[in-house]
Amino acid sequence: MKTQDGKLVVISGASRSGKTAWVKKALDQAPRIIAWDPEDQWAQLRGFIKCTSKKQLFDCAMRRGPQRVAYVAGGDLKAEFDFWAAIVMYAGRYVEPVDAIAEELADVTTPAKAPGNWGILIRRGLKRGISIYAISQRWSEADKTAVGNASRFVLFRQSSGDDVAYLARKTRVPLTEIEGLKPLEFVDFDALNGDIKRGKLRF
Repeated sequence: MKTQDGKLVVISGASRSGKTAWVKKALDQAPRIIAWDPEDQWAQLRGFIKCTSKKQLFDCAMRRGPQRVAYVAGGDLKAEFDFWAAIVMYAGRYVEPVDAIAEELADVTTPAKAPGNWGILIRRGLKRGISIYAISQRWSEADKTAVGNASRFVLFRQSSGDDVAYLARKTRVPLTEIEGLKPLEFVDFDALNGDIKRGKLRF
């Protein structure tokens, strides 16, 4: 059975710049979501099921039909994140296509090659119909595989000039487009066709 390819959207911005709010709006009508939610914010949104154990996450992910799941893990976050990524890959491949949200990636990855099951997910998941929304405040501290494979970049206000320079170099978005962004303003770059748009979140 052929599925429509997913997309990998890399979202970057300083704290409280609008990253999570943008993803929330982008996925407003999405039927199936599995979120990596270390700060317990997606789990607080209406319609999300909060999972705090591997068994809960597995049971939810294996069910067919519309549902929104947030995995709020404790303990070894890197190991828990690896498990979450494996579950998303399996669910998207063998159950139904899914949208995956990965928050605070600098906490569970490094600037090297994407680790373990997360690397498998972002390299192979798109052709399985999985769309991935990868979020980090500082991509210079998160994995380069996601940036290299991204089909779209959404860039909010950055916390430093170094972050602006890094993103301009890695994304091919002109530095002048990223500089001077105010909270809730963003640059939306389609890496597949080169289109660049500016926008502002409105509530």
